[in-house]
Amino acid sequence: MYVGFAGTGKTTIIKDYYAAADLETTVCAEINLNSYTDSRALQVVIEGNVDKRMGRIFGPPSGKILMFFMDDMNMPKLDKYGTQSPICLIRQIIDYQLVFDRDHLEEKKTLQDIMFLGCMNPKSGSFVIDLRLSRHFTMIALGVPEKEILNTIYL
Repeated sequence: MYVGFAGTGKTTIIKDYYAAADLETTVCAEINLNSYTDSRALQVVIEGNVDKRMGRIFGPPSGKILMFFMDDMNMPKLDKYGTQSPICLIRQIIDYQLVFDRDHLEEKKTLQDIMFLGCMNPKSGSFVIDLRLSRHFTMIALGVPEKEILNTIYL
């Protein structure tokens, strides 16, 4: 997970990594989270990027790994309990490899071979994400480039 202010290149780093990924072994997908993103919308996007393997097991095509990028992870608004439903869903998927069928809550769908990447801006959104989710990520902080570096890039 990349953490940094706007303009530090968080999303660009991930997109460059996606561009260099081996398409024979990797499927890349992404979602931009915002204050209106809820767990249902996130689940629809994730399920749209996996295929049924057998029974109730879902994942990317056989032999591949789905790298799922979530931009602005801390943007979903907090509910009255101080939680963010999309963040709770991601934690559930990482911890238990499953989601519940929204139409038939007694049915579970097992998700396999999914890796999550993310970035967040500590100056916007809810400022933090659930520690039970962030413990699954390696946090990389990106600083704002100095004026000399920006002049080298843009001039």
